[in-house]
Amino acid sequence: MKVCIIGTGSQGTGVAGLLSMESDVEKLVLADYSQEPLDKAMKLIGTLGDGIVCPDISTAIVDAGNTEDVAKVIEGCDIVFNGIVPRFNIPIMKACIRQKCHYLDLFANPYEGEGMPYEETITAQLDLDEEFIKAGRLALPSIGVSPGWTSIAADYLVKRFDSVDSVILRWADQVDSDVPIAPISPITLFLEWFGAPYPVANINGKATEIDLIESREEFEFPDPIGKKNVYTVTAHPDVLLIPEFSSKYIPYCEEKGSISTGGMSMEELWIRFLQKAALKQGAEKTECNILEELSKNFVSPMEYSRLVEEGHIKNHHVCFSCEVNGLISGRYERHICFNLSSLESSPWRTRRTGRPRPGGRPAPYPACGYRRRL
Repeated sequence: MKVCIIGTGSQGTGVAGLLSMESDVEKLVLADYSQEPLDKAMKLIGTLGDGIVCPDISTAIVDAGNTEDVAKVIEGCDIVFNGIVPRFNIPIMKACIRQKCHYLDLFANPYEGEGMPYEETITAQLDLDEEFIKAGRLALPSIGVSPGWTSIAADYLVKRFDSVDSVILRWADQVDSDVPIAPISPITLFLEWFGAPYPVANINGKATEIDLIESREEFEFPDPIGKKNVYTVTAHPDVLLIPEFSSKYIPYCEEKGSISTGGMSMEELWIRFLQKAALKQGAEKTECNILEELSKNFVSPMEYSRLVEEGHIKNHHVCFSCEVNGLISGRYERHICFNLSSLESSPWRTRRTGRPRPGGRPAPYPACGYRRRL
């Protein structure tokens, strides 16, 4: 199997590290916009040592927004993994159609709106379905954890119900560290709540704006995370995909999340990072991308392995949950699936190396659970 990974940030590098240890991966191509991120990725993958079994790992420079350029890089590959932001989804998908490659990505935006063009939405990707069918290839957009696992969990739960009132997705990312490290791309973290077009819920099939502050909810995750304030997110396509492809009508679907790192809650991160960005800008009226300025206060997730080794990160827990409310045999019930992982139990601490995976957020693999509440 020949695989190309486009985007060597924390998640792309993490996937590359995992694939480098798979015996059926005969070729692995890492592609990015410049050589610097590629060199960092290769260095991190190199720390896996004898765990690497892929005989051919190479790098390539690519303009991910140029279909022609992407097509040249992915030529001869079986599968293309897109690990970058949604604005590159469509050009990469079109290149996959041309070269007859299977396609996967992690993320798209749910709805078109102000500041969010159609080309960056999950709808634009689904509209390429017929072209992939004609090419005889499979495209799996938004197939990470959230979106991804959350959609599978929702389908599993919804089938138990006679009728559904709501599907609520919640997640919490808790890094026990003495530095504010971002578990994924720093700017992506802020886009979760402050990105275009707005925090959104799917109500009766329509995108409905949700007030960010009023959406705050205290939710109890499994230990050791416990109670966390979660807020409605902006850009997760689950809220469109789950009702659209459900076997039952879902009148309400919403997703909420929370992060904590560097000893600070999410609210403290928002306030302290905004203060630092404002102080840096000063009183002068200059053009400034506030999300970029906020994100600069995070330590890059590409420093994750080093910080673990140096003891700055003690542990890391991530939990995703899916709650379905509705009627079963005339009785109103609430069922929840959850998926909890930790740094200690993550599957990329391999038997071969004992080292953590290159990149950030641990994969939510080891511990799953189920709750039934009346």
